[in-house]
Amino acid sequence: MTTPNTDELFQSTYDRVAARYDDLWSRHVQTPNDRLTRGLGLRRGERVADLACGSGAATLPMMRLNAPGETVAVDPSAGMLHLAREAAASEGLALSAIQAKAEDFIAAAPAASFDVLSMRFALAYLDWHSVLPAMGRLVRSGGRVGVLTSLATSAPQALTIYHRIAESMEMEINEPPTPKNIGIVEELLARGGLRIDDSWQHGFRLWFGSGVEATRWLLDTGYVTHPALKGLEGEVLDGLVELFGAHLDGEFREDDGLPLDFFVTGIIARRP
Repeated sequence: MTTPNTDELFQSTYDRVAARYDDLWSRHVQTPNDRLTRGLGLRRGERVADLACGSGAATLPMMRLNAPGETVAVDPSAGMLHLAREAAASEGLALSAIQAKAEDFIAAAPAASFDVLSMRFALAYLDWHSVLPAMGRLVRSGGRVGVLTSLATSAPQALTIYHRIAESMEMEINEPPTPKNIGIVEELLARGGLRIDDSWQHGFRLWFGSGVEATRWLLDTGYVTHPALKGLEGEVLDGLVELFGAHLDGEFREDDGLPLDFFVTGIIARRP
């Protein structure tokens, strides 16, 4: 679960890297993003909400399918929303952008006010145990909810090093905040009155030139964070990055570089 401190860290991270985010992350997950969009079966005129929309990389493909229906893009990062608005405007599409956390939007939106809800790679940043069951309230009969998330088993190389360093420094160990398996997500969506239409998993591997490069990527994308990192900068942060990267290289480096493995799950659910 996130705390106020980590909420601020996430938002500042995404504001800072907004312009580079699609290159850092979105391009690596286009395949599962495209599959989720197809599975939602969007139709013209439907009202869609994309929660934690980021730069709009997945929002725009949905808008092309439901136009002239309204698409509401929700994200706490002003920088990300700016990019989403610009992307929509470049195609002559009208985007309703709302700067808010996904959980706040879900709590405030009227019941049965959308045909489709999409939430992609956001579960690490919110209390998904309560948010997932609440999503069903927002969709009309026949409405669909699509969730795409990394699993807690992702980046096992980095997780191994994190545990080792945290234990040696007597730091509190924070386990990955995402679900451990697809069944947990299915169960929570079903609690909200949704029926699971489809679920699947997708894995991929990213290669980095060094452990330090991989560590910087994990921090820059917001994929990894910790309350202890808040406020760290300069030589102190650089030293931690060098230490973590050296451990990654020492244990996991292969001939082609330093690999990180990721495991993604997608779920399509429907309100009967």
